[in-house]
This record gives sequence, C-alpha cells and structure tokens, in this order.
Amino acid sequence: MKNIYLDYAAATPVDKDAFSAALPYYKKLFYNPSSSHACGQIAAAAVERAREKCAAAINASPSEIYFTSGGTESVNLAFNSAPKSAHIAVSAIEHDCAAECALRHEKNGGTVSRVMPTTDGIVTPEQLKQAVNRDTGFVCIMAVNNIVGSIQPVNELATVAHGAGAMFFTDAVQAVNCMDIDVKAWGVDMLALSGHKFYAPKGVGILYVKKDIKPVPMSVGGEQERGVRAGTLDVPAIVAMGVAIEKAVSCASEYRAHVKQVSTAFLSELKYGSPVECASRADDIVSVSFAEQNVNGGRLAVALSLGGVCCSVGSACSAGSATPPPALVAMGVERPDCSVRFSFGRQTTIEHAVKAARVVNRTVERFLK
Repeated sequence: MKNIYLDYAAATPVDKDAFSAALPYYKKLFYNPSSSHACGQIAAAAVERAREKCAAAINASPSEIYFTSGGTESVNLAFNSAPKSAHIAVSAIEHDCAAECALRHEKNGGTVSRVMPTTDGIVTPEQLKQAVNRDTGFVCIMAVNNIVGSIQPVNELATVAHGAGAMFFTDAVQAVNCMDIDVKAWGVDMLALSGHKFYAPKGVGILYVKKDIKPVPMSVGGEQERGVRAGTLDVPAIVAMGVAIEKAVSCASEYRAHVKQVSTAFLSELKYGSPVECASRADDIVSVSFAEQNVNGGRLAVALSLGGVCCSVGSACSAGSATPPPALVAMGVERPDCSVRFSFGRQTTIEHAVKAARVVNRTVERFLK
C-alpha cells in the first residue's frame, strides 16, 4: 500500500497554480526586488501584487503585510514588538514557538501569565480577564490549535486584551483553510501566517501588523520590508504564497465540506480510540486518544508509519520530544502520551480515510495482543 499522508497540519503540498506562478521568478525573472533598475522593479512589482493578494485574503491593507520566512519568524517578530518589561499573557495551548518566546520574555525580566483552556480546548474571555492586569502590554492566543484543532473566540479575546490596554496577537498559522480570517472584524493588532500550511512553499510567511503599530526588527541590515525585516526577499515563494492564499480563500467552502466528510469517514471506521473533544473544532485536525487501550502515541505513530499511514503525535517542530503536547496536558486529557494527531487536506479522499482507519484498527490490535 502506498503511504496515506494524514499530517497536513505539518505541511501541505504546493498548489499547482502557485508552483506555476513561481517558476518564472526562479529562472527568467530572477531579479532582486530591491534593485532600482528596470529588471529589479519587475520582481518588486510581483512582490507587491502578492502583498495585495495576501492583504485581501485577511481583509488587511497591503501596507500592513510583512513577509517573513514563516510562522516561527512571524511569531518571534510579534513577541519582539511587545513592551520589554511589561506583563504578557499567553495561552497554555500555544505552539512551541510562542511558548518559548514567552519563556524568553520571562528570562529577560518580564512577567508572564499562562491562561489555561477549558477541558474542551477553549480559552474563554473570562479566563483571560483573570490573567490580565494594568501592567499587561501584550496578549497572545492562537486562533486554531495545531494539535486538537480547537477554534478560539479571537474577537472576544482581543476585546478583553484591549480593555486592559494591551496589544493582541494571534498565531493564525493553522487557520487559513478552516475559517474566514478578518483582521478588522477580529480586532487583532498582529497576526501570523505560514505558507506551507495553505499549499504555498515552506520558508515563507506573513506577519500582519495593524497600521498604527510599529513592529520592532529582530535583525538589522537592509531596508527590505520597510526596515522591519532585513534580507533579500524570496520572490518566487512570495509569488506562490499570494496565489495559494487567494485560492485557499476562494475554495474555502468546498475545502471545509470535503475535510468534514473525510474526518467523519475516518472516525466512523475507527474501532479503537476516542477523539479529543473540543467545543469548536476545525474538521481537518483530530487528535485521538488511545488511553483506554493503554497504547503510547509515539509508539503507535511509528507503527502506523511502518504500516503506511503517516501521522504525528504533536507538531513537527516538537518531533523527537518525549513530552506530551502541552495543549493536551493543559486540557486535562487523560494519558496525553496516548494521543495521536491525524490531519486531512485537499488530497485526502474518503477511501484514504477509511483505509487509514482500518490500518489503525489492525495496528492497535497488535499492541493489545
């Protein structure tokens, strides 16, 4: 059996239209967009067209879009813009990147409150209200959790943050495919996206920064990205990302209906394990707990890979860690070390989902013998 890939939350294939759009900028139109001559301005114009597409996809202005190398850099840049000595609040279910940024803030003399979710994976406005105070300058809560897919009430959380006089940042890396992103309706001050989560290349991302906020650079050098992010822009990847995000938004309804069918088919075929329940969840991510069968998630994921099903225990960034995903721990999931994450995408068929579930069933049965 060919491998069945159920790890789209880790990486998606590059969309064919995005790939085709990028190709000329690798070869014929290879120019540096910072060059002032006519050739350079061809590349610069392509970058700006992509910026317009990215801005339109999230209801932002082009001047509020900064291109980065991906979600990690975008998150770091957002945290770098937080007041240095201020109190910050982050959720306990953030991606490792944001969690590490919060830890660095503490080490540098700031204070941090970690906001716990409910048992169904939601950070409520009431919980955030208890965590913020008059010294809070920055709040970070992700829009969609990358392990369990829980969808957070971003607009309400941003309102609480602003009521305390703090900036509100959301890691929306996992959100493009499963929900409509509207930075104005959400009321966010900063927002991070990563291309390889929505069928753009790896190594390119976005940081949205509201027009009245000046982000603080992490590296100095040239004046690229209005002095905020020095370094030559990856024109082909940026062009591809513009096409990919435009397509993701235009095909959103079709995509969501598809992954809902696939997720339902997968869970219906499973004989073992229980999905980790969320009050509101993206259909393209499901974590399944095998605590009742006393099957370790890491061992099961390895066995499934050998059986042709590619899934994960946590985020790809934390691969190799012996620690269970913090989101599961924070939610109070029983035996979080017994969970496996399955995530679906455009190329996942119902047939794939059913076959994969049957492989899971057979593999778990071998562990039970």
